[in-house]
Amino acid sequence: MSEIVLRPLSAADVPSVLALQAQCYGADFLEDAQAFAAKLRAAEPYRTCWMAWRGEQPLAYLVGLPLCHDSLPALNAQSLQLPAEPRLLYLHDLAVAPAGRSLGLARRLVEHLERRAGDLGLKTLGLVAVQGAETFWQRQGYASLQQLSATLAAKLASFGPEARFMQRSLA
Repeated sequence: MSEIVLRPLSAADVPSVLALQAQCYGADFLEDAQAFAAKLRAAEPYRTCWMAWRGEQPLAYLVGLPLCHDSLPALNAQSLQLPAEPRLLYLHDLAVAPAGRSLGLARRLVEHLERRAGDLGLKTLGLVAVQGAETFWQRQGYASLQQLSATLAAKLASFGPEARFMQRSLA
């Protein structure tokens, strides 16, 4: 069995990202190639997106975006402009293929994101919990924001009625 390595995500990885996404999410949460490419282009200077590979097999990926609460992209947004002065590192997407589960890849990718947030001087991580994942993220130290701006609430609605914006302060 070969070693698992994390590599930065690039536009060339979008087909692998879409394949992993299809293994992990319901149809209402699938984003298309243009939406993923826009996120990867915007995040490239910040180096906040990675994929875990075993040899040539993609097993997991994480897409992180330096944002402010009101610049959260809607689900499947076809374009994205990141703010000049981000306030948090937003974990837009984390997916682990069935073949990669129980290998600690989610934890490894999130820890990588936490270190990168520190490198960027960001003290908060945020995410949108979907598909009943709120309890999982609470166990990881995240809490749901109870008061949302109208802009954030509108974008959160694109993720469905059960979606929750959650955040966690970094030590």
